[in-house]
Amino acid sequence: MRSIASVLFLAASLFAQERKTEKEFNQANYTKYEYEIAVRDGKKLFTAVYAPKDSSQKYPILLLRTPYSVGPYGVDQYPDYLGPAEAFAKDGYIFAFQDVRGRYMSEGEYVHVRPHKPVKNGSQEIDESTDTWDTIDWLVKHLPSNNGKVGMWGISYPGFYTSMGMINAHPALVAASPQAPVADWFIGDDFHHNGAFYLAHAFRFFWTNGRIFTEPVRKLQLQPFDYKTPDGYDFYLRMGTVANIEEKLLEGKVPFWRDMMKHGTYDEFWKARDVRPHLKNIRPAVMTVGGWFDAEDLFGALETYQSVEKSSPGVFNMLVMGPWHHGGWGRIGNGDDLGNVQFYAKTSEFYREKILFPFFQHFLKGKPDPKLPEAYVFETGTNQLNAHAAPPPKDPAQPVY
Repeated sequence: MRSIASVLFLAASLFAQERKTEKEFNQANYTKYEYEIAVRDGKKLFTAVYAPKDSSQKYPILLLRTPYSVGPYGVDQYPDYLGPAEAFAKDGYIFAFQDVRGRYMSEGEYVHVRPHKPVKNGSQEIDESTDTWDTIDWLVKHLPSNNGKVGMWGISYPGFYTSMGMINAHPALVAASPQAPVADWFIGDDFHHNGAFYLAHAFRFFWTNGRIFTEPVRKLQLQPFDYKTPDGYDFYLRMGTVANIEEKLLEGKVPFWRDMMKHGTYDEFWKARDVRPHLKNIRPAVMTVGGWFDAEDLFGALETYQSVEKSSPGVFNMLVMGPWHHGGWGRIGNGDDLGNVQFYAKTSEFYREKILFPFFQHFLKGKPDPKLPEAYVFETGTNQLNAHAAPPPKDPAQPVY
C-alpha cells in the first residue's frame, strides 16, 4: 500500500507536468503583447495580452483584472496557464490580464474595494467601473482579430473587479462570471463575518497585500511573515492589542489597517464599499460562482446573485454553488472531496467542463444554447448536484447526478 506521502508526491508531480504541458502549448500557439492602456484621467494600466497565432478567424476577449500581479512580465515570459480552464486556450480566445490601478505595473492610486461613484463630477472622475469600460473600449478597438465580444471572470478580489465591470458595462461586455466576489467587507466577506473582525485572516492578507506602491514594481520584495510558532492563538495573545500589530508588525506601512481599526462599526466608510446597491440594470449575462465551504466570500457569491436577480429583471443570471473551499472550483483539484469528506463526484471538473466553458462559448462565440438552469446547487449530505429552473428554493430540484 502506498504511503500518504507518496500519493501526494505523485499527485503534485502529475499536476506539475500538466502545467508544463499546457504552458508549452500556449507558448507554441499564442503571442504575448504588453500594453499600457491610458484611461480617462490619463493614468496607464498595464495589460498583458495573449492572442492566438492563428489569425484566420476572429476571437472573443476574456479579461481578468487583478490586484495580485499579471506576472510574469516580459513578452517572452508566459504563465503556467491561460483562462479559467484548459479548454479555453485550446479552443481559442484572446486573453487579457490587467494590473488594476496602483498595483504592480499600473499607474495611479490604489484604493481597497474602491467605492463606486454612481454620479461622476467631471469627465475624468474614475472608479473601477470606468477603468473597466475604458480598458474594454481600448481592447476592442486596438486588438486585431477580436470579434467585438468581451467576457470577464475572476475569483475572490478579481471577482470584485468583475462585479464592478458589470456596472454601467461597456456594450462589448456580454458575459461576466464573478466567482467568490467580494460584496461587503464588513457584513460578510473576508475580514468581518457578520461584523466580527477576523483578526488572523486580516493580518495575513494585509501583511502582503496592504502596502502602497510608490512606483511600478514587477515583484513584491517581501517575505511571508514568520510567526515563529505554529500556535496562532498564542501568537495573538502575546501580541496584545491590535494597536501593537499596527505599530510593531506593520510599522505603519498598511494604511487600510488603520482604516479598519478606525471604522469598527458599519459606518459610511463600509457602506460606501458595499457593491450590492450598484448591481442594477446589469446588461451582460451573469454566472456567479461560490462554495459552501468558502471561509472568505460565501456571502459575496450569494449576495451578488441575489442583487442582480432583484434589480436586473430579464438579464441572464445564474448561480453555481458547489461543495468547495475558496476557489476550489478552479483548476487545482477535481472537487471530489474536502479533506476527509468524500463527495463521490468530480464536482469541479463537471463545473469547468459542463457549466463554465459552455456559458462563455454560447455568449462569446455564439455556440448553441447549453440550456443552463437558473442555478446549480450542490446538496451536502446527499452529495447531489441539483439543477433549479427558478431561484432556489422556489422550484423542485432536478438531480443532475
